[in-house]
Amino acid sequence: MNKYKATKNLTLKTPGIYVAEGEVVELEPAYAEQVNNDLKSTFPNVDAVLELVEETKPVSRSKKAETKASEDATE
Repeated sequence: MNKYKATKNLTLKTPGIYVAEGEVVELEPAYAEQVNNDLKSTFPNVDAVLELVEETKPVSRSKKAETKASEDATE
């Protein structure tokens, strides 16, 4: 399943969900493509009513333990 952002308010009958404009929903890619194709004539000024959201993976940060030299070290 992929995440899609709605560019219009949609009621998706098959999964039985309502998606408001700007909300993100998880759908199968084939179903999202079908919805976009079916609504192309309804919304001719919009490229797609469901736009694929590119997932950004969180940047992994290396966790380094900070070590501090002891000022009281003896030789």
